[in-house]
Amino acid sequence: MLTSSPVRASGPRRLLTAVAATAMALTLAACGSSSSASTSSGGTTATRTVATAHGKVSVPAHPLRIVSVHSWATESLFDLGLKPVGVENGGETYVPPRYLKRWKATPKVTTGADIDYEEIAKLRPDLIVGVDVPYLSKAYRKLSAIAPTTFAPFKDTATWSAYPDATAQFVNRTSQLAALKRKYDDRIAAVRMTYGTELADARWDVIQGGFDNGNYWIYGAESPVGAILTELGVRFASATASVAKGDTKSVSYERADLLKDADYVVYYTNNDGSPANNIQKLFALQAFKNLPVTKSHHLVGTSDFLPGSYSDAIGVIDSLEKALHT
Repeated sequence: MLTSSPVRASGPRRLLTAVAATAMALTLAACGSSSSASTSSGGTTATRTVATAHGKVSVPAHPLRIVSVHSWATESLFDLGLKPVGVENGGETYVPPRYLKRWKATPKVTTGADIDYEEIAKLRPDLIVGVDVPYLSKAYRKLSAIAPTTFAPFKDTATWSAYPDATAQFVNRTSQLAALKRKYDDRIAAVRMTYGTELADARWDVIQGGFDNGNYWIYGAESPVGAILTELGVRFASATASVAKGDTKSVSYERADLLKDADYVVYYTNNDGSPANNIQKLFALQAFKNLPVTKSHHLVGTSDFLPGSYSDAIGVIDSLEKALHT
């Protein structure tokens, strides 16, 4: 799955965290495309023109050697049935389990802002995809000198789905995207039908361990997880409800009391299920242990906290449904 939201870890996810603290939700303008054909020494190769964060770019109609320099793009490539020849290294512990085997098997070409241009060139990509976060935006010219480079706009007015939607446009997999959207919509409808009353009656907060010293982060209703909860028809507890649009709230670990009216708290986990990004500092406090949500065992962990794909978003729904069923 982000990104709008902080990152999953070191590398692109971790660096994005600092940027995303003020750019919470994830949307972008629709990426249109047109088709044409170009002639090279090897013959005629079909191309398409797609809209990107850096303007219109001519790309192969059916790219075969794709390098992804951002985890959100990587996850959508996997979702769309593609096998990139190179991907980012954002930290193994932050890769959702469904992608882990494929991610491990793919050469790594970046570690955060440290981009190995030589390694990317050796992979002979015919397309480079990513998200226009600041460190990648700075690298755009060097990357586009290697191969056509398409970045999804990184905006603070977005929804998480903007990124998989853009990636699908870049790689010409819109029919596969439509199937993923239908699957997501069907899961939303099924969970609402089964748990509609519980979802509407309970109050939900969304948090993760922060990268501010001594603080954790409270996410708003328009954060990636918040947006999915909204589609499910939940009520937000006061902490999440008080966060301004497109923002997060950084508060001291000592302020566990801010979660006092939550019936459920959603938080970020590593892919092994352990608490991510120091949120265990909050969990260890007696004040947190005394909260009604803790005593009722309604802490909902998910490794898909920062969804970069439709499968990630469905993973969030699965985690919430499991908590409601328990």
